[in-house]
Amino acid sequence: MPVKLLTLDEAVALLRMESKEIKALVTSGELPCIWQGARMMFEYDELDTWYSNRLVRHLPIRHAEHAQPAPQEMRLVDYCRLETMEPALAGKTKPAILRSLTQLAERTGMLYNPDEFLENIRRREELSSTAMAEGIALVHPMDRDEFLCEGPFLAVGRSTVPVFFGEADGVPTNLFFLICSTDPEEHLQMLAKLCQAIADGKLLEALRAAETPEEMLAAFQGL
Repeated sequence: MPVKLLTLDEAVALLRMESKEIKALVTSGELPCIWQGARMMFEYDELDTWYSNRLVRHLPIRHAEHAQPAPQEMRLVDYCRLETMEPALAGKTKPAILRSLTQLAERTGMLYNPDEFLENIRRREELSSTAMAEGIALVHPMDRDEFLCEGPFLAVGRSTVPVFFGEADGVPTNLFFLICSTDPEEHLQMLAKLCQAIADGKLLEALRAAETPEEMLAAFQGL
């Protein structure tokens, strides 16, 4: 797949950050870029991964004061389906969980190729784990390929036993969110909104107490 390059202005629009902040991150070596003469260019995948990792780890992101906020009409519940809520997700290892999450995604009927989808989320986890200290993981594909799926969705699975999923401090994971959108901006907005809901604590409490897919889906009402 050809590398997708973004200009500085396009990176500013995608991340909703000041250009001077992005330049400072490049200068410090935190954010990689490709120099074309005096012009900064950015690989989309690297920007996406950097931003996702900051959100997953609750690290601060300085959004531009004039940046457009995430659309208020975006609701997580609109991306959820009853068939993608699973309170007894099978798997005792990370590879097994990823396979089960792919099977959960298949229930939407929107995956073009389940094997390629599994490989996509596996490559994302190889880059860096999406597991968080709260015992959760925000799994998502490495690429925003247009042939990944027919439409965006959010799936949730709770494993029957805690699984070591790669959290830095060794905290096991038992609650898995699978986020999928082929639109870069929508993907980041979904991820940010989910992180905001997780920080509140009520969503995690409701999902861990849920005994049925219906109860898991109900936990997203109002979000």
